[in-house]
Amino acid sequence: MKTLKLIACALLAASCSSAQQLDVRVDLAHNVFIMGEPILITLSIANNSRNPMILVADSADKIELEITREADQDVLDLRNSTPFFPTMKINPGQMAQQTLEIDKWFTLCDAGKYMIRAVATKGGLRFETRKKAFDIVPGIPLKEGLQMFVDKQHLQRKFQLVYWMREQANRLFLRIEDTPTAQAWDTIDLGVLSKVSEPKLDISPKGEVTVIHRSTQDAFIRTVLWSLPTVIEIAERNVLADPDVSSTERVRSLYEDMQKEEKEKKPWWKFW
Repeated sequence: MKTLKLIACALLAASCSSAQQLDVRVDLAHNVFIMGEPILITLSIANNSRNPMILVADSADKIELEITREADQDVLDLRNSTPFFPTMKINPGQMAQQTLEIDKWFTLCDAGKYMIRAVATKGGLRFETRKKAFDIVPGIPLKEGLQMFVDKQHLQRKFQLVYWMREQANRLFLRIEDTPTAQAWDTIDLGVLSKVSEPKLDISPKGEVTVIHRSTQDAFIRTVLWSLPTVIEIAERNVLADPDVSSTERVRSLYEDMQKEEKEKKPWWKFW
């Protein structure tokens, strides 16, 4: 009996000692992400031991991420062999942090609930974080448009405006997907959305994509993208007190349409 107690005490002491050697954390930027949106995390590791920790790819000392679907215990496969941390030396008492877009390492295209945890290995000992849950959702659709390409008639690009509440405010997102290639581009967070009026989406034949949406009672946000067959770039993003002073007829036309719709929605008895 005494022998068992001694063994238990020894194991407890060893576990407490090992638990103090490394402090591993994984923090999610948000609890809910829109499909196609970069999934940002902050991965940190603090070395509380007396010896330095050297992080090198394929070495004994390493840090890994494990992601599973809520209803599935199988860990998702890595599709990117790049290490989460660059080669570095973490001295005793120091902490290293890295911000990652984990969708660059894991296939996270489908909507659903996922679980993530970080696992660090040092000197043959394994240190795990608690599992954290996050959701991937399609968003609530508002409007969509289709872009055709003259030189590539088989290629079609779908732009979809969706919104979701984040930090107690509605935010507007632009989802972009190609068919039939199923190429999914990064979903763009366009900013706070006021639902007083519907956003406007315009796709010009030259590939200029313009989105205007109301962010507050007195301001609009205008986003302009260049959409070419192999690249999408944000060309301009600005806040407009009055889009009517914009330099392009196309933007003025979009704004006038928004103003007209707002007037039509006003009850006859409101004079302001």
